[in-house]
Amino acid sequence: MVFNTMEEARNYYEEYGRQEGFWIRTRSSSKTRRRLDEVTSRQFVCAHEGKYVPKNTSQKASEENDERNLSEIENMKRTGKNCSTVKCGCKASMRIKLDRWSNKWKVSSFQDSHNHKPVTPERRMKMKSNRVMPKAAKILTETFHEENLPIAKVPSILGGPHIGFNNRDCYNHLRNVRHRQLDGGDAQSVLTYFRKKQAENPQICFYAIQCDENGRAANFFWVDARSRMAYHYFGDVVTFDTTYRTNKYDMPFAPFTGVNHHLQSIQFGCALLQDETEVTFLWLFETWLEAMGGRHPVSIITDQDLAMKGAIAKIFPNTRHRLCLWHIKKKFAEKLSHVYFKKSKFKIQMKKCIRSTYKIEEFEEKWKELMKECELANDDWLNSLYDIRSSWVPVYNRDIFFAGMNTTGRSEGINSFFDGFVTPTINLREFVVKYEQALKRIMDRESDEDFESEHKYRIVNEGEFLLKHAAKFYTRNVFNKFKDEWSKVTLYKVEEIPCDNEYHAYLVKTKLGEHEEFVVKLNLQTYKDTLPDHFILPRWRQEANKFRIMDFKSLVTNDGKEESEALRLSHMCHQATKLACIAASSNEAYTTFMEAINELSKKLSDNSTQHATIPSSTIGDPCSTNIDSSQLLLLDPNISQTKGRKKDNISGSKRIKSGIELAQNKKKRKCALCKKIAQHDKRNCPSNLKRRKNESTNLCNEESEDLCQDMESDDQEYC
Repeated sequence: MVFNTMEEARNYYEEYGRQEGFWIRTRSSSKTRRRLDEVTSRQFVCAHEGKYVPKNTSQKASEENDERNLSEIENMKRTGKNCSTVKCGCKASMRIKLDRWSNKWKVSSFQDSHNHKPVTPERRMKMKSNRVMPKAAKILTETFHEENLPIAKVPSILGGPHIGFNNRDCYNHLRNVRHRQLDGGDAQSVLTYFRKKQAENPQICFYAIQCDENGRAANFFWVDARSRMAYHYFGDVVTFDTTYRTNKYDMPFAPFTGVNHHLQSIQFGCALLQDETEVTFLWLFETWLEAMGGRHPVSIITDQDLAMKGAIAKIFPNTRHRLCLWHIKKKFAEKLSHVYFKKSKFKIQMKKCIRSTYKIEEFEEKWKELMKECELANDDWLNSLYDIRSSWVPVYNRDIFFAGMNTTGRSEGINSFFDGFVTPTINLREFVVKYEQALKRIMDRESDEDFESEHKYRIVNEGEFLLKHAAKFYTRNVFNKFKDEWSKVTLYKVEEIPCDNEYHAYLVKTKLGEHEEFVVKLNLQTYKDTLPDHFILPRWRQEANKFRIMDFKSLVTNDGKEESEALRLSHMCHQATKLACIAASSNEAYTTFMEAINELSKKLSDNSTQHATIPSSTIGDPCSTNIDSSQLLLLDPNISQTKGRKKDNISGSKRIKSGIELAQNKKKRKCALCKKIAQHDKRNCPSNLKRRKNESTNLCNEESEDLCQDMESDDQEYC
């Protein structure tokens, strides 16, 4: 037989092996002496050819049968892994040789005798020659991984066990893709990913990377255009938290979280930090403020971190900083365990003092009475809390808008949400990609609620004018919250009291539970059966996210530069994709399309030189010195050494247990010998030591004096 190339010959013999039930491999090749790179012959053999030879076994040891080397081989076999081999000395082969006159490959020898069983037809897909993963399967595997779907389902979708690959091949393909992506390093791959995103659209991605003096990445920050636009409408309240650590470098994940008009959590950007020092927070807040166009939030909620507090005071001097009430309340059980237990009077009274006071004077009076009654006036921790009471007690923050939040629960809820996308050992590039997938999920949820609010109507009883009016403007979730509050009207009774001016005064009292009284004044001249417009905040209206629901044909042109650019970009991409689909049908249409694109590019490049742009990415060192990002090769970050107690679990996504929980979960030790709860066990139990000492004394009397001395010294060391 004659073949044009070696590949053709190999493919032929490989196909022959598939039909006969064996797979092949290349055994040897011969080259000319003049040109060492020119192959003149090659031998293909059955994969069962040859004999298994253990690794690290020299030929000399096998020939001379050296006793020492053989013993080492036996030891290696005993300590090695249990494995198997396919080699059994099969002689089947095919050798091809290059004919210089015709420049073709001819079969010079062919052996078809096998000394093993052929693979049955139903099992031939398991042979190595049949283990081929098609391109479509690779693309589908990568798509499943990006969409956070189970990879093991890909073989089943494409045909089950008879398709030539299994779920292990899918995982191996993802491993190879990951290695290619991280060829230049983890941090460098993130920078390359950000550059690619920014090249596609400079307005979509804002990123900043901070490096140390050695060129090693320290901090990462990025935000997409959708989050920047959301901040324009919903950025009045922000929660910030750094307790989530789920990446291979144990870097704290720091998301800027807000709440939209559906009472859903949304993102305003995020960061991965090397540490939690004030210098790092200063860089992060300055970078985030730059990405948001210099607009400060009205209020921000964080935990009780001194470094974070100092950075917020410097970067956001006019923003109301509120401490998480939940984090403070959970410390009561740790700091005041002797009085703060279940159903204790102090616990009940403290809850009323914090939650049920509506005037500052009332809170301060109840606090002092409670401290005096429980003899806690000299407690240092409570006194320190009282000194910063304006930053965590609700009565001091009733005049500031917080969107109904007083904890960082939304940030921690986002952390739990991200658990479905990332793992504790994920690398930085995969983390960034998974973050984008999570943002898409958040956008889909918001879109679902937009549909529910705009195309479905709330059911309201006749005569409930205020509820009918509220249902026209509020989103579904906000309306339900308003309706729940309105339903509590029946729990109060109203009595009119005299008033001197044009207002009518009413005394509102509770009917059930703890007695509460409120004085409400009403101007009958301005009375209406509808909600006043100034009470309906634009952020709670159904079309509050108009940057998302705006149609392509009705682009806004005077509602802010950033929002208009994003809408125009979306419209242009939509139209350009339509034209590209039409132009791809023929070469003539493609040529016309490209000529028009080139002409349009020249016109736009001439106009773009007249406008200045703001750079949307920065790379700097800890001192905020800019570095040329085109020539920078980032090194991977160090393992983060953050503050706080080390986690008692492997997964970085689980929460840290409090001191009380750790103390309650700690098992008390019980000696198996004396049956007493103590710090010792049966090995060092006092009764066991006494028994061992008596035994050693008897043994000393029977044996030699030297042995007796050795036993006594050992017994002393044991004690």
